[in-house]
Amino acid sequence: MHQINLGIQVVPIQSAAQGYPIIDACIGLIQASGIAYTVTPFETVLEGQYKEIMALVDQIYQKANALSSETVINIRIH
Repeated sequence: MHQINLGIQVVPIQSAAQGYPIIDACIGLIQASGIAYTVTPFETVLEGQYKEIMALVDQIYQKANALSSETVINIRIH
């Protein structure tokens, strides 16, 4: 399986004060995953094996939906 780069942006549809803790929780999942990543102002870029990264994306999706009634998640894969 090839390595991929995946950019993920989590956008809770809430006020900034309510949204930032949700984003921080998602970044916490990324940090705990062991997958190489870079946090940028607009997205977090992950680098690794497709299946591992997509499993992490599912965890992020589940976490965001548990913490927010509405969230947009943008994903780009190379």
